[in-house]
Amino acid sequence: MALWMKLETWARITYGEDAPDPRTLRRWAADGNIYPPAELHGKCWYVRPQSKYCSAAGGSSLERMRAYYGSPTPYRDWE
Repeated sequence: MALWMKLETWARITYGEDAPDPRTLRRWAADGNIYPPAELHGKCWYVRPQSKYCSAAGGSSLERMRAYYGSPTPYRDWE
């Protein structure tokens, strides 16, 4: 299994024919909308194969992790 792949390759695998424009992908990577975060190596962005787009990137790290992994079951208020 590959540790890193190019952003455009990830988009083709993830979205198929409906992959976003490369400029949009680069903006997502630069703005932190992909989790785990993309890395810039020279002029190419690389992501992990299991990466996902998270629209909650403007929030805290905890919010990004919740968007990626799903929210845990809320704690019950025990009496």
